[in-house]
Amino acid sequence: MHLLFATNDAYVPHVATTLASIFENNMDMQFVVHIMATEISDDNYKKLKKFVERYHHLLDVKIVNPDDLEIDLSICGKWGIFPSLKLYAAELYPNVDKILYIDADMICLGSLKPIESVDMTEYYIAASTDEQGAERHKQRLNLPHDAFYGCAGLVWFNLNKWRKEDVCRKCFNYFNSPANRDIIKWGEQDVLNKVCQGHIYELPIVYNMFSFYWLHHGRNIPIRYRDNMIEHKHNTVIIHYIDSCKPWFKDNHFPLKKYYWQYHQLTPWKNETYGYSTDYEGKIHDLKIIIKQMLHSLGIKKYDYAYDI
Repeated sequence: MHLLFATNDAYVPHVATTLASIFENNMDMQFVVHIMATEISDDNYKKLKKFVERYHHLLDVKIVNPDDLEIDLSICGKWGIFPSLKLYAAELYPNVDKILYIDADMICLGSLKPIESVDMTEYYIAASTDEQGAERHKQRLNLPHDAFYGCAGLVWFNLNKWRKEDVCRKCFNYFNSPANRDIIKWGEQDVLNKVCQGHIYELPIVYNMFSFYWLHHGRNIPIRYRDNMIEHKHNTVIIHYIDSCKPWFKDNHFPLKKYYWQYHQLTPWKNETYGYSTDYEGKIHDLKIIIKQMLHSLGIKKYDYAYDI
């Protein structure tokens, strides 16, 4: 299986952590790891290459200059250019038939093999659903109310079909059209859902389980998945740490951040620490969150924004 990540030098340790989780839970698979990077230091490149080869997989790194891209970077929003680099996969990897793009804030807990078995003959991409709040995105993009809107954090690309039907060009045309400047709010995710509509295979939700699906209030969980959410949590293949406060920050209080650190310990960056997020509100605020989560877990008092684990 071909894997794709988009990163800069600072995010390389997190890419490696995601890879460690994939490698450890898919020992029966062979991977070619493709990295699209705006920059990567010699030290990080050497560490990453040695790490990937230690698991007997292959590493391919391409350095991308943002100034050479056709995408209107001003529309990329707070995420920057990195997620949008995936739109270039069909052009940059002409000899690859299919590739799995994965965000570096994900941890794999199960097998990716079922994704390979999906019949993609009629599909440009495969993805899991976005959260319930994404229903409003369909109206903004002028999609039918019963249309599928997926999360672009994990995407299985049918690159053959992209090349045959010039999907890349269609995405760039939509991305860069002045008429769409005020329509696109979620970068390449909006573009993929609009351009690929009718040709998106829906992957089971277990391949993109948002961290806030574990929040007690449950409002983010797509309605059609709520009845079986306990089962989906039990069978989670990919945890997506979707919040801006990522699992490597000290002020992240999602109990399942433990999986990030479990696999981080297997990387060459195992001794690295990352401090607090830009959302950090101080020790007293942190202590209140910790106490609420403890009371919630003990069943003493329930809080909407505590996690059901």
